[in-house]
Amino acid sequence: MNKTKTLIADMFDPEQFQVIGHHLIDLLTNQLSDQIAGNASVFNWRAPALEDINWQQPLPITATFDAKQLIDKLQTQVLSNNLAIHHPHNLGHQVATPLPIAALCDLVASLTNQAMAVYETGPSATMLERQVIRWLSTLIGWEQSEGVLTSGGAQANLTALLAARQHTAQSNVWKDGIADHQRMCILASEYAHYSVARAAGIMGLGTNAVIKVAADREGRMDIHALEMAYEEAIANRLHIIAVVATAGCTPTGSIDPLMEIGDFCQLHDLWLHVDGAHGASALLSEQHRESLKGIELADSVVWDGHKLLYMPATVSAVIFRERKNAYAAFAQDASYLFQGNTHEEEAYNISYRTLECTKRMMGLKLWVAFSLYGVEGLAALVDHAFLNAAIFAEKLQDAADFELLIKPQTNIVCFRHQPSILELEALNQHQVKLRKDIVESGAFHLTQVEIHGEIWLRTTLMNPFTESKHMDSLIDLISALSSQAK
Repeated sequence: MNKTKTLIADMFDPEQFQVIGHHLIDLLTNQLSDQIAGNASVFNWRAPALEDINWQQPLPITATFDAKQLIDKLQTQVLSNNLAIHHPHNLGHQVATPLPIAALCDLVASLTNQAMAVYETGPSATMLERQVIRWLSTLIGWEQSEGVLTSGGAQANLTALLAARQHTAQSNVWKDGIADHQRMCILASEYAHYSVARAAGIMGLGTNAVIKVAADREGRMDIHALEMAYEEAIANRLHIIAVVATAGCTPTGSIDPLMEIGDFCQLHDLWLHVDGAHGASALLSEQHRESLKGIELADSVVWDGHKLLYMPATVSAVIFRERKNAYAAFAQDASYLFQGNTHEEEAYNISYRTLECTKRMMGLKLWVAFSLYGVEGLAALVDHAFLNAAIFAEKLQDAADFELLIKPQTNIVCFRHQPSILELEALNQHQVKLRKDIVESGAFHLTQVEIHGEIWLRTTLMNPFTESKHMDSLIDLISALSSQAK
């Protein structure tokens, strides 16, 4: 065997894969155990510009196959400098503390590498995805629906809005473009995710085509403001392609009044899209599914698995109430993939209905999680997260010098520290400094959000191992830092 063949054989050696795999599982198991226990910091903060210099290394030329060195580098350079996702002090972004079994499913998906452009490139992967979509549809309350899994909520929102545009347009805008079409717009809450405006830009409508509808004091779309926005759009001869309601908005976790919005859309024959990327998982819960009443009236729903379904990033579902609308987003031909068949036959060729051509087996981890833990187990995670948010909000209301923005509707809690009577600018800067000091210390991870010119600290209670004592520690830390600043 020549050198080239030997090199290739070594790279694909099953025994080496097994050895390294066992080392990696042991390493990750230790990390998982340490993080759940709250050992060490949430992360080791390093200024990114300086850290980037440390990572600049010459391009490796020669194969070494040094497994020990690889494991050492993974431990010291990568894992030790990661954000500790499973740490109970990780209260930052809407990123799940992924179920360990789901991570193993991603290993299966990576090694088997089912491309899923068409059925023949991923037979079981296609069936897994179809089953997961059916399960999610059942939870929404739909029986004859259709959908796909995509790489993230932004792409899912784009897919839904592309379908809404094609469905409601007065011509085939997919083929002919929008230049000669009546000006289009989208009505969405002022707290709608930025991906809605980004989708409008990508579709050639312009981000200004998203008309912001005012929210009430609880961060929910105001139905009267929606009525006014609709009337103004009609008066301005705008073609409304969709109303976007949000079930769990990113800034505050608020849930729009879906039943009222759904009734309004049906009255005016408007496409209703519900961005449930964060909050749709409340459908799992007997305690909280009532907050999503009306979601079944939507024409399309987006639901992220990598949020409150506790999946590794990224996996998002975009689901259409009517099957035919699942084919409206993308309508081009590719003879080397699609054989000119009917929608029923092409239903098994998933790239017919998604932006992606090559697409990984996303459905496996969701299928396994539902199969192992059922709705009961996954609902327990949601219930725990929502309960933690309620507990933390109550603690903040009872603590001196803290102000709660709104009562949490999901698992996001916004608050600010108000040690004395400060002008707005000084109060805002106080929150900014608090967050910066906390994050860079590695003690906790939290974010901030600006609401109508006011800056609030923002926490997302995702981690099932965050307890009351951890919430007390954060409150105490903020109070201590504020005292030191005086």
